[in-house]
Amino acid sequence: MSMAKDIAEGYIIVSEHTFKKFQGSELQSFLAEVDKLAREIRGVMPPADDMDAVQRKNRKLQRLTQAQTIVNAFRLRHRR
Repeated sequence: MSMAKDIAEGYIIVSEHTFKKFQGSELQSFLAEVDKLAREIRGVMPPADDMDAVQRKNRKLQRLTQAQTIVNAFRLRHRR
């Protein structure tokens, strides 16, 4: 879960190269962690008048969605 949190916070920038050493089961568990964290983040509702908090939440979700997309593309490309 810590890698998913680091990605959400912006400490780790994700690319396909990030996942080259991961095995198939590790990628699957990473995707499960990302999905769980994204649900947790979506569950927190910042006050509507606190635009900074809303933007932080949206940036975290965007980073996690981007990581999911990259992992899925990586899995498709290296499935052969």
